[in-house]
Amino acid sequence: MKTANLTHMAKLLMPRASRQKGVLLAMGILVIFGLITHTWGFYFEPPSLLSYRTTRRSNPHQVKLASHTSNLMHDLWKPFLLDINATSFYTDEGYLYEVPKENENWSKPLGKKLLILDVDTRLDKGPGAVMNDSALDYKEMKGRTGGIMNHYLYAMIHGYDYKFVRAPDYPKRHQTWVKVPMIREALKSHDFVVFLDADAEFMYPQVPFEWLMKLWNITDKTLLALANDPNSPRNRDEKGKVMQNTGFMIAQQSNRTQELFDDWEHCPGEKKYKGCARWANDWAHEQAAFSNYVRYSYNQSQDIGTIPCMDGNGAPYIGDKTCGGVFIRHHWFRKNDPAKDLQRLILEAFMRVDTRTRSTI
Repeated sequence: MKTANLTHMAKLLMPRASRQKGVLLAMGILVIFGLITHTWGFYFEPPSLLSYRTTRRSNPHQVKLASHTSNLMHDLWKPFLLDINATSFYTDEGYLYEVPKENENWSKPLGKKLLILDVDTRLDKGPGAVMNDSALDYKEMKGRTGGIMNHYLYAMIHGYDYKFVRAPDYPKRHQTWVKVPMIREALKSHDFVVFLDADAEFMYPQVPFEWLMKLWNITDKTLLALANDPNSPRNRDEKGKVMQNTGFMIAQQSNRTQELFDDWEHCPGEKKYKGCARWANDWAHEQAAFSNYVRYSYNQSQDIGTIPCMDGNGAPYIGDKTCGGVFIRHHWFRKNDPAKDLQRLILEAFMRVDTRTRSTI
C-alpha cells in the first residue's frame, strides 16, 4: 500500500483535520489494512463434515502476519478498555447499560479459552478480499472482509483465540448449515465459541466479551445463547414465539452442548424432530430448525440464553427500533457497511490516542 494512497484516504475521510491527525489516520490505515486474517487450517473436508483437523496446512492465499501484531492491537486499545468488572457502560448513543449485581460470573479474562469463530464456504479473492494474494486494497474492501477483520481485531485486542474456517459445501442443504458442525467441533478445544456471520460486527472493541456475558446473564449452565430476531410475523416460529438469530451465537462447551449441536445438525433427518426436513433448504434454514424444534428440547430459562435484539441484532436503520444492534450490529441489508465501520473504528482509536497524548503535554 503506497504512502500516497494513505494520505489521499486521510484527506477524504477528514477534510478539515489537522496534519497531525491526518498522519495518525494514515498510520491507522497502514496498520489495519496491512493485516490479513489468519488462516488457521482447521477444515472440514467432503464428503464428511465430521473429520476435524487441527494441523495447519499450506494455503496459496495464506499471508504471514507479523508476530507482534496482536500485542500492537492490544496496546493501541489498552488505555480505553472497559474494566472487566465495571458495573456500567455508556454507549455513544447515550444508552446506559448496567450489569445486575447478582451477575458475578466471568470476573477474570478468559483469554484463549474463548474462540472468535468465522465460517464461510466462499473464498473471496481479489483486491478487496481477505484471502487475496497481495496486500488489501482499502478502496475495494468487501463487506465480508470488513466483518471478518472486525472479528479478528476484537480477538487481538482482548487476547482471545481466533479462527477462520473455509468450509466445504454442505451436501443437500443450504450452506448456512455449515456453522452448526463447525461450532460443535470448535467447542472440543475451547470453553467458549463466539460465532458471528461476516455481516455482523462488534461495535465497541473496548468492551470485553466477559462483560457482555455478565450483562446478558450467561452463566456456567448456559449451553447456547442467541439474540432475538425482530418481533414480526415473519420471524415467529410455528408456536408463535419470536425466532432467535443464528448470525451471532455464544456456545459453552459441555456434554449437553455437544448433544444440542448433534440434535440440531440431524434435525432435518427427522429421527427426533418430525417435520424438520423442510428446513434443510427452506428459509430460515438452520435458524428455523433451531427455533421450531431444537430449543424446545432444552430448558429455555437455563440452557438457552436470550440476548435482547436491541443489544445483539439488527441496526439503527432498520424499521424495528427495538433492534438497534448496540453491541453486535447485524447488517442484513447493507452488506458493505462492515468495511466502512472498520475504518471508523480504527480512526476513532487513533484519534483517542492523539487526544490522550496532547492532554499530557
